[in-house]
Amino acid sequence: MPSRLLFLIWQNLRRNMRHNILSSIGIIVGIAAFAFFLALDAGVRRVVLGEIFPVDRLEVVAPKSSLFGSGRFIDDAVLARLRQPVDSTVPAPAAVFGRMRLGFPARGWGGARILKRGRDIPFELTGFCDGVDDQVIAPEIKPPFTFRDHLADDQPPPCAPGNRCPEGRYCAWDVNRCHKPVPAVISRHLIELYNSSIAASNPDLPKIPDFLTSIFAGKTFTVELGRSYFGTVVRQGGQPIQRKFQLVGVSDKAIPLGLSVPIGYVKRWNQRYKGGASAKTYSSAVLLTRSKADITPIAAYIKSIGFDVKQGAGKTIGLFITLASFLLTLVSVIIVFIAAINIAHTFLMLVSERRWEIGLLRAVGASRAHVRRTVLGEAAIIGAVSGTVGLSLAWVAALVCDHFSATRLPDFPFKPESYFVFSPTLIALSMGFAIGCCLLGALLPAQRAAALSPAQALGSR
Repeated sequence: MPSRLLFLIWQNLRRNMRHNILSSIGIIVGIAAFAFFLALDAGVRRVVLGEIFPVDRLEVVAPKSSLFGSGRFIDDAVLARLRQPVDSTVPAPAAVFGRMRLGFPARGWGGARILKRGRDIPFELTGFCDGVDDQVIAPEIKPPFTFRDHLADDQPPPCAPGNRCPEGRYCAWDVNRCHKPVPAVISRHLIELYNSSIAASNPDLPKIPDFLTSIFAGKTFTVELGRSYFGTVVRQGGQPIQRKFQLVGVSDKAIPLGLSVPIGYVKRWNQRYKGGASAKTYSSAVLLTRSKADITPIAAYIKSIGFDVKQGAGKTIGLFITLASFLLTLVSVIIVFIAAINIAHTFLMLVSERRWEIGLLRAVGASRAHVRRTVLGEAAIIGAVSGTVGLSLAWVAALVCDHFSATRLPDFPFKPESYFVFSPTLIALSMGFAIGCCLLGALLPAQRAAALSPAQALGSR
């Protein structure tokens, strides 16, 4: 019986091909728009909330409740409370680490060989350098480089006459010791800014697809601690000192615009130039959550212990993406539901035209269920074909947009290869939505067809 039913459905679809094509146009357009906008939403979220503003992390800062501050500060005790929440209902974060800002003026210079300008490029580090726990970033750094506090377990040897040192070390003149360069990491934000701005406007500079193979990997530059290009000089810790920094990698846990170094260095430098308190308190703490569902309870716990969660641009952008996606998807859903009404109208007309055929089927033994399945089967096939065509159109439109972006739009930070993500879930949802709406539209005509008695149907001819 199923094979006969399928044959009958196929014959009906062939006979009414023109009506079926016209009624499926709305479904095709609606599903194409539905899949296109949802794929765009997923692609934008992947870049914006996955790479630019990760949503799996919270930055904790001390509250500023008055002009003179709140009197609260983040120290090791606070980090311990964040790692192991007192409230057992609050999920423990995956990781917690403190950031310690360089609390005094600093400046740097370097890059003459890289940029081929004949002289070093000066840059200001005041406000653009912080210290991060070695253990957090070290696993991300690939050999031959390492990210650790060399002075914590290494006693630098004295400089040889003429300020000479073994390979891989330099002579720190203020202590006459052969130090290893301070390892420094940068964020992908800086890499993207370099690729889209500096390298794009200077043909002599290559882009950086991979840090280890780039011209910046392992390069050193000089930093002067205690002095700024704006004329500020710190006197508390004595004269300014110079140290060599070495770029060792890229990390999403580095400060977005600037350099991050092992926190041990910053503690010692803050102790020297700012005093003991600045070497024991953190400018902020970063929590990495195990899942997005943990963000809300952990944020509430942070508030309950008297600290604030720094509101980044990611939350605002995420809300905007959600609203825009909701509105565009709503338009697509409305189109599909209007198409479902059109499907209902088409099938009501076809049922009316087939009254005699339906009566004949009932007379030779077809049950009401068989008639109902015939009509719904036709609707399901229309929905499946329409969903497939709609998804294909959405995919082609996405390819066109990606090609236009790759060939016509200039590079910009975090420019993706594709703005769309057609996941298996999205494909299944689109197909189910197309078939479901067609079945919904054909439900009333199917019930009316099944309700016809053989006498009524045969007597109408």
